[in-house]
Amino acid sequence: MPSLMELIRSHRAGMTPLHGRVADFVTRHPLHAATLGIEGLAEAAEVSVATINRFVRALGLDGFAQFRALGMASFRPLSPVEKLEAQAAGSAQDDELVAGSLDAVLANLRSARSVADASAYRRAADAVSAADRVVFLGLGLSTPLVGLLADMILPFCRAQLTLDGQGGQERMHRRAFHVGTGDLVIALTLPRYSQATLDHARSMRAQGATVVGITDALSSPLAPHADLLLLGPAEHPLLHASPTATVGVFEALTALLTARRQSAGDAAELSRRIAPHLHAMAEPSHPIPAERITP
Repeated sequence: MPSLMELIRSHRAGMTPLHGRVADFVTRHPLHAATLGIEGLAEAAEVSVATINRFVRALGLDGFAQFRALGMASFRPLSPVEKLEAQAAGSAQDDELVAGSLDAVLANLRSARSVADASAYRRAADAVSAADRVVFLGLGLSTPLVGLLADMILPFCRAQLTLDGQGGQERMHRRAFHVGTGDLVIALTLPRYSQATLDHARSMRAQGATVVGITDALSSPLAPHADLLLLGPAEHPLLHASPTATVGVFEALTALLTARRQSAGDAAELSRRIAPHLHAMAEPSHPIPAERITP
């Protein structure tokens, strides 16, 4: 079976203007197009859903599901070296690189939204609240990310432990040795996946801890070692992984914990204590004319 781009190129000359519009959009934004549903693709290409269906059939495909599967199949994980070589071969301009990076961010967020399972987030929030201790596990790119997550959900944890490689693997093993029943491990790894993260997650789960994995896809090697997965797709045209959707996962989990666990009184008291340390916006030096104030 030829790739989606090969199909589009082979049919492009004989396409109608509307089909050509769809083809050009998919060619310019392949990752974005691959993650959109049929309505989203129609809106993005400024055509009707019926046009998308006719376009797919004109390519000789059975339906939109096959079209989308072919689109996603084009994005096998590439190494940074391969990505740099591909960019060099294409002689991409700076504006194209910037646009492509931001397109990838948007596509990852849309994909994270499409695969989000509210029940998984509820279970993760319940596990955070019930745990005697929440252990944050992440190395490499994930090191600053697990630190961010630990800070975001600090008010909802009874105790925290961070395993991010500081002090070396010997210290990591010593600190992880007593993690077990009653503890929750939040393990994070993105491409390029950390073997040490996988090993520690497997060991602590075997010791009785519950493991919530945050990773990019169901095919991640972290999946077999987790009791629960939260997914933040991490595709990027040049970098080995994009962390943006992962931060979106953090925000969704924190929002759920805040809504379920933080009272209005606690929020008000915390604001009162923090306020003296925040920059106070000055009052406008010129009052707003009365006639411009909406009643």
